[in-house]
Formats: sequence, C-alpha cells, structure tokens
Amino acid sequence: MILSVVFSIGFYLKGTPGYFIILFFGGWLTWTFVEYGVHRFLMHELLIPGQKDNLFHHHEHHSHPQNLRVNFLHRLITLFLGVVILWTAILRNDSFSIFAGFFTGFLLYNYLHYLLHQPICRYIFPKIQRAHILHHSRFPNQGYSFSTILWDWLFGTLAPKNFEITDKMRENYFKSSRSGKSE
Repeated sequence: MILSVVFSIGFYLKGTPGYFIILFFGGWLTWTFVEYGVHRFLMHELLIPGQKDNLFHHHEHHSHPQNLRVNFLHRLITLFLGVVILWTAILRNDSFSIFAGFFTGFLLYNYLHYLLHQPICRYIFPKIQRAHILHHSRFPNQGYSFSTILWDWLFGTLAPKNFEITDKMRENYFKSSRSGKSE
C-alpha cells in the first residue's frame, strides 16, 4: 500500500521536476522492502527450510560475521554500474527512475553492510550497527533490515531498544573468521 501511494504520486507528477525524485525514491523504498523480505523469509529459512546455506551462505555469515562474500571488486563493479544507471535515469526521466532507485538501494545496502562489520561504524552509524550486532547475536529473528527500520517497525521485528551490547558480543562480531577469508 505504501509503495502504491508513492508510485501513484510519482505518475501524477509526470512532467514536473518531482517526477524523477518520487519515482527514484519509490524504487529505493521497493528495494528496502525486498531487502527485508529476502532476509527474513529466505535467508532465515521461513519459506525454504534448511536452504539458507545453499542460497545465500547466511548461516556462515551469522557464525563468522567478518567473512563477507562480497569483495572490493564486486563493490567497485556495482558502483560503476550504479553511476551508469543513475546517469541514464536522469537523462531519460521516465519510469526507468524506479529501477535506478532500486539499484541505488541495493548499492547502498552493499556498502552499508560492509561498513556495519567494521569497528569504525560504531562512530558513524552507532544505532544501525547496534541493531545489526543484536541481529547477529541475541536476536537473529529481529532486525532484518538496516536500510530503513520502516519494515521492521511495521511488521513488529525491531530488536529491543534497551538491550545493551556486551563486550563479548562485540568480540564475537568483530573476530576474524576461521576460514582465513577477509575483506
């Protein structure tokens, strides 16, 4: 319903300067919904039990948070694609803007997820990192999205606000993986 309203407003604004902005925002918002759904229902095995390791290696990621499968080259390629897609969307100023917003959401998610697994993020995005550490440790069935808390709030899956991150939780979250892989 939220996405329908955003896109309806966007198509109503066709021909105005706000057209690109609202469609781009709608694409980004769509990405955040997809991020939440994939993480909650596929990566945490609610739809396909026993398959998260085959689909996304997500169990391994929870066991070894520093062992991220996406490397620098992957991020560089997606950044280049993101710039090309964004530029194309600006030039076209049509419904392609939705895809540009969606891809930008994916791109930001990719970089933010990497950043959340770095100690420096404690100072840059402390609340988001806190929620992600809680998801990796005490509350794996809460806090599925970190691009926005909208969907966790709407579907009642926010991690508790008053729960403190212990030194042991931080140590486990930031320890190097056993497999020797690193970013």
